[in-house]
Amino acid sequence: MGETEATTRGRQAGKNAAWPTRRFVVVIGRSADDASACRVEEPDRLLRIWSLLEATYEQSDWARLPPEGAPGLQRQLYAIRRELEETVSPALVAELQRILPPRDAPPSVGALRIECALLLSWAGSLMLEILRALAVADEHLSRPPAAA
Repeated sequence: MGETEATTRGRQAGKNAAWPTRRFVVVIGRSADDASACRVEEPDRLLRIWSLLEATYEQSDWARLPPEGAPGLQRQLYAIRRELEETVSPALVAELQRILPPRDAPPSVGALRIECALLLSWAGSLMLEILRALAVADEHLSRPPAAA
């Protein structure tokens, strides 16, 4: 009797579960003490967040967003902001908190638009830095070893 596709997939998933998980961290900047280095703990997660921000920005019809739609958008941006803070180093979290407007009162639609644009451009700049760091690493790896 043959195996079903679901059984086969289950076995493969079981095999994959035994494999060690690898983390990929990109260091974007260095400082005198390594504790405050700017690094992205999960670049793949950052890419997904950036993509979500782009979709949020493009799909939001800012001119016609009714006042009752603002709390939903505010919750979404707050969740995205939390995800970003969990994805990067404490030094980058501090930078993000410094550039974003404070959350004192319920923001207006205009304030939400500014926050979305700030989050989008900040995450985008991190993605560019990651690509630059990967290009530099690739260049170093592709060089022939120096002759002794």
